[in-house]
Amino acid sequence: MEKLEEPRRLWTRADDAIIWQRAEATLSVIVTKDEDFAVRAQLRPGPPVAWIRVGNTRNADLLRRAAAVWSRVIEALTRGETLVELT
Repeated sequence: MEKLEEPRRLWTRADDAIIWQRAEATLSVIVTKDEDFAVRAQLRPGPPVAWIRVGNTRNADLLRRAAAVWSRVIEALTRGETLVELT
């Protein structure tokens, strides 16, 4: 991984396989609340996944929580972890 960028929303409604393939092709990290990506990351090689494990919340609160721990996410991804949980 050459460069890790701050999270940004690319798609809100797309097929998981398409998102997975796009992330692989662009060397991107999938940032998601969807457990399916976390399971997929454990079962086969592919793009890294930052799995947000918080209940329903407003987008502003969710982004604030993610921003508070994002440096730790980057450190974990830099170490080669493929699944990072944000709680």
